[in-house]
Amino acid sequence: MYALPGGVVVKRRKSQLRAAVLFIAGVALVVVNNMYGAELTNNMRSAIVFIGGLLILSGMVMAAIQLFGSGGVPFHKDKHCYLVFEELYFDRGVRADVVQSVENGAVDRLLGLARANVPALTVALYRTPDNSFAAMQAFEYADLEYKPLTRLNIVDKA
Repeated sequence: MYALPGGVVVKRRKSQLRAAVLFIAGVALVVVNNMYGAELTNNMRSAIVFIGGLLILSGMVMAAIQLFGSGGVPFHKDKHCYLVFEELYFDRGVRADVVQSVENGAVDRLLGLARANVPALTVALYRTPDNSFAAMQAFEYADLEYKPLTRLNIVDKA
């Protein structure tokens, strides 16, 4: 998808906002504990410090993973949104409908088909939240491996 003409989909890191909010909330709890420590019971102080420490640690770990990790997620430049990844599982009985939906680029129809819990047929789907852009391919599980049923189909309704 990153090789599409015009750079429609680019690799981008997710926002650090969630990690920063967790970190700041943890620091705020520790500061509140220090400011009002005399009025609080020992159990309450311990709980506040424990929760604050967990939030600080969680924020730091999330930030480190996002900063130093090699991963990025597909981002649609024109729609200004991250692509959603889904693996859709279907029974073999709806094979014709699944193949036709993928080949025709009918994302809404594909999402409306009855799903299964066993991946006899699997559709790997990257899409925008409004389904105006989608990249999908259907696979069949046979002989302990996934065999492609369709080619990669990219649908851009822009």
